[in-house]
Amino acid sequence: MLEPPEPHLQATEPHAPVGLRRNCVTLVENFAQTLGVLSPAGTISIIIPLLIASAGNGTWLLLLGTLSIFLFVMLSVLRFASLHASAGSLATFARLGLGRRGGVWGGWVYLFGISYCIPSAILGAALYLDFLLSTWLGPATTLLRVVLLTVLLTGAAWFAAFRGVKLSTHLMLAIEGASLTLMAFLLLAGMSHAHAWVDHRQIALSGVHFAGLQGGLVVAFMLMAGFEGATSLGEESANAKTAIPRAIFGCMAPLSLMYLLATYCMVSLGNRGLISGETSGLTVPFDDLARALGLPWLGPLSSLGVALSYFACALGCLTVASRVLFSMAREGEFWRSFGEAHPRSATPHRAIALIALLSMAIPVGMLVGGEEIGIAFNFLVQLGSIGIIGGYLFVAIALPCYLKRRRLLRRRDVTVAGLAGALLVLVLYLSVYPTPPRPYSFVVWAFLVSVVAGVAVTARLRGRSAAGRIRAGMDDAAA
Repeated sequence: MLEPPEPHLQATEPHAPVGLRRNCVTLVENFAQTLGVLSPAGTISIIIPLLIASAGNGTWLLLLGTLSIFLFVMLSVLRFASLHASAGSLATFARLGLGRRGGVWGGWVYLFGISYCIPSAILGAALYLDFLLSTWLGPATTLLRVVLLTVLLTGAAWFAAFRGVKLSTHLMLAIEGASLTLMAFLLLAGMSHAHAWVDHRQIALSGVHFAGLQGGLVVAFMLMAGFEGATSLGEESANAKTAIPRAIFGCMAPLSLMYLLATYCMVSLGNRGLISGETSGLTVPFDDLARALGLPWLGPLSSLGVALSYFACALGCLTVASRVLFSMAREGEFWRSFGEAHPRSATPHRAIALIALLSMAIPVGMLVGGEEIGIAFNFLVQLGSIGIIGGYLFVAIALPCYLKRRRLLRRRDVTVAGLAGALLVLVLYLSVYPTPPRPYSFVVWAFLVSVVAGVAVTARLRGRSAAGRIRAGMDDAAA
């Protein structure tokens, strides 16, 4: 009988692909990954003021509706996550429910959605850092400085993601914890200072119109977009099928309440003149609030917190996107070499490098090409939002199919998935009708072109693989 090879010989087998490190991610690190992708400090400082500008005193109602939709989406994702753990996140869920073809489309939709969030977050971080530097270096939103900061921040995100998930998750947790603590202090101090606890204009929905609520709907989806980020750590997490759902729910529930309270406070303070509009093209509500409270030195700290929060978001999205591409490559949907992890760091280094390079090239190309910085940022935000909504829709459709195949389908699952799917279709419809002004009218077309290009790559690679197998079979028959 042949003896098995020595362990060291097995480890150095030249054709054995290197995988991700198993059982190394804890519950706290899954929580940190979810928190980092959601970027609550950046969301409160940028996304919520944008919603307030659109929906006014009805912003809390818009948030309540959006969070209700996310409840059904979250339940669908958590049902999948409790039964299957992998690095592919929603791309794998789509494949499990819809088969190989549906999985390819769902995979590319989700991959591009989460990938477009990286350059938008990087650009947001660069804008706020540039705003801070303007005190010493001149007017804010200077093209050269923003481009340089975009390159540097992308390089830092690449380095942290390459070094390992523990470094990135701990970094994200520290950033968000410090930033949210400062923002909570400023909001509570501002409400107490202005005696703004009861705001009758919000309660009465004064001046609220449906058009304003509809206009903010797609942007509102960025409140919780990416909440499923921890599912991409399925292969690296200890007790993934229980830890990941617990981390996601444990992050989503308090954040939902925090967003509602922060929105109420910010609208109330805005109605009393303590928070103004924009400074140098940026929303800086906490800088305004710090000055109104006689604590101007806290303003730059809050802006630094926003910049770091968006950097954490970019890092978290890079972690997710690289693992999704890693998983797709192992399934033959991208070049196989991208399905191998680094031998020392055990991270999908090729996927991280490729996505980081594209995340740097896209905003830099837009800015150097003459696009306004604010328009470039909003365009990328909407690209990411459309893609993530599409990814959630694929999961809602795939869930009943997967559960029926495994004989686990319950009436509650059909209800949850059906409501999630119907609400997501409604959101997609309202995001494109009536047609938004240029250049935002091209968002959907730009996203579709990206997805079709990705699917074409998969089709070509599979065609080559099939042709190779046919040639190998013919050679064997001839021999």
